[in-house]
Amino acid sequence: MNRPTVAEINLKALDFNIKKLKEIAKSSKFFPVIKANAYGHGIKEISKRLENKVNGFCVATSEEAINLRSTTKKSILDLEGPYDSSDLIELIKNKIEFVIHSERQLDFLFKLKKFPSAQTIWIKFDIGMNRLGFSSDEIIQVAEEISKKTNNLVLMSHFSHYQGSSNQLVNFKKVEKKLTSLKINFKSSLCNSGGMINLPDSQKNIVRPGLCIFGIKSNLKKYNDDLKPVMTLKSKFISIKDISKGEKVGYEGIWTAPKKSKIGILPIGFGDGYPTNLSNQGKVKIKNKLAPIIGKISMDMMAIDLSSFRDISYKDEVIIWGESHGVDKVAKYADNTEYSLLTGLSNRVKKIYKL
Repeated sequence: MNRPTVAEINLKALDFNIKKLKEIAKSSKFFPVIKANAYGHGIKEISKRLENKVNGFCVATSEEAINLRSTTKKSILDLEGPYDSSDLIELIKNKIEFVIHSERQLDFLFKLKKFPSAQTIWIKFDIGMNRLGFSSDEIIQVAEEISKKTNNLVLMSHFSHYQGSSNQLVNFKKVEKKLTSLKINFKSSLCNSGGMINLPDSQKNIVRPGLCIFGIKSNLKKYNDDLKPVMTLKSKFISIKDISKGEKVGYEGIWTAPKKSKIGILPIGFGDGYPTNLSNQGKVKIKNKLAPIIGKISMDMMAIDLSSFRDISYKDEVIIWGESHGVDKVAKYADNTEYSLLTGLSNRVKKIYKL
């Protein structure tokens, strides 16, 4: 018998979300972000499902990009760009698009003796994140220099707020206008999930939605009812028992039974990616009703207070997050994020793909 803790990946829900989001993006090319193992959903399976539905993919690292090349013939964008000169050569060899965001990377680029003019290069304009990218004083000169190396230039940036920022959009438009006046041929890409939906003007030539393709709606001001969760993390009890008033549960006994109580033990813990800061904070869903996590979450198990349930059995399915119990809601129980929950899911959790 297999451990009952599984992540069910609903690929039909993914199809539904992509169709809805492409309708919103209209004429923009669609480059979904599937970094960090497709936000924990499985990059190989997700990319194969989307192969004929999108224009390209975005990942964070060169390693992710090169591994993904074996799965897809679509355009792939390496968002962090080359780490050194040899890495740049490998990206070009594998026909991977990449971001240039620093003077150091410019040195890699201009030291190359041979450079394919058809290679797409994305240059990053820092509009307020202060993380990666060229400043407003640098970006025009960088664009002019790189436009001499390639016929395919993309001006890009990234909102510092998940929901998008109208002020940052204004700054991006100023640079677009300047590049156009200099007759530099380029395309533009700016928005994430929130920007694409909340600020339609930020959609530009290429959109880069991430979390929303998986049905996560916390950063969206509208279209909330039109997206479906793709992952449902669920389990079943491996122990159900009664304890007396005053008995403690779990390591360090941080929960004490206020009365005679029924508790259930689920085979999932921080070794699976369910964080300990949800100890005594989180909730799971059973029979369409919420039940609290009690005691400290351990590596392999966690305890649930079942005292409010009249009838419970080992056959009952427990929703950790997903369908009917959103991961964004789970994240809020302990000031966490849906990003960290999804990407933190360990390989020990078996994924089941529903076609």
